[in-house]
Amino acid sequence: MDPSRRKLYSYVAVVALYLLVFGWWLFFFAHQSEFLLRRVADRGVTVSPEVAEALRTATDENMRMFVFEGAFLGLLLLGSVLLVVRSLQKELSVHRQERNFLSAVTHEFKSPIASAKLYVESLQLGRAEGEKRERYLKHAHQDLDRLQKMVESLLASARMTTTGPDVQVRPLDLVAETREIAAELAHDPQTATAALEVSAQGALLARADSAALRTILRNLVSNAVKYAGPAPRVAIELRRDGRHAVLRVRDWGPGLKGADPRRIFDAFVRGGDENVRTRPGVGLGLYLVSELARAQGGEARALTQPEGGGFAIEVALPAVEKEHAK
Repeated sequence: MDPSRRKLYSYVAVVALYLLVFGWWLFFFAHQSEFLLRRVADRGVTVSPEVAEALRTATDENMRMFVFEGAFLGLLLLGSVLLVVRSLQKELSVHRQERNFLSAVTHEFKSPIASAKLYVESLQLGRAEGEKRERYLKHAHQDLDRLQKMVESLLASARMTTTGPDVQVRPLDLVAETREIAAELAHDPQTATAALEVSAQGALLARADSAALRTILRNLVSNAVKYAGPAPRVAIELRRDGRHAVLRVRDWGPGLKGADPRRIFDAFVRGGDENVRTRPGVGLGLYLVSELARAQGGEARALTQPEGGGFAIEVALPAVEKEHAK
């Protein structure tokens, strides 16, 4: 049995024992005067009606005092039970995340390492020549690149939990930066399979960090490609919304299935649907997006039902007027 569940059951057993004892005390005080009068009568002592009534009144007052104090203690105990239950539920959730994380990391590490090792061993044994050799080298490089990106994500997550994101915001041409990053993603093996579209409503300046923006876009596009279906179509849309420059990355896949929309930006959280769990990744992409957006003075939000279906993530960053860009 899980240790957290054992703690919960033990605490519930203590509460049940308290309720049983409290019930017995309540029964005893409710009949205390009758017990006393019966014991006096058994000894052959005659008690006048006035004395009997006074005894009943005194025991009733004692019982009311006991019930008030016991009920107050019971409410405190009940409140502590609720706090303990919430704490244990959170602990169980953390344990589940840890197990999912370890399972995902084990799989994600094992797959590219095994694949790259197989390609290298084939090259060492001379089983690949010419075009086949170049293809094996390319695949091995892609596996190592995938492994490197995952390690970088893990290191970035560790830094954020200790020192926070390292960003240097400055006025950026958001449209030009986005088009440049999108051109790189169009040639990245992990995102090149998608039909990537970039649209903007005129010039758009934002206070942002170039490296952080690159990480945000890479993670959002990679996430969209993974869940957009067999022929992924991903759109990057830029617009001005009041004081914010908004970057939206959306797909036309099945949408958010099997995941809690309130927790998709938490670290190591992935969807519960088995179709989602078979996708690569350890659940850090959207967490990094949210933390980097916050560090730049913005925020990330999920649109679970965007117009036209699919799924979308918006990142709002502080906008900059043209006259203040210098």
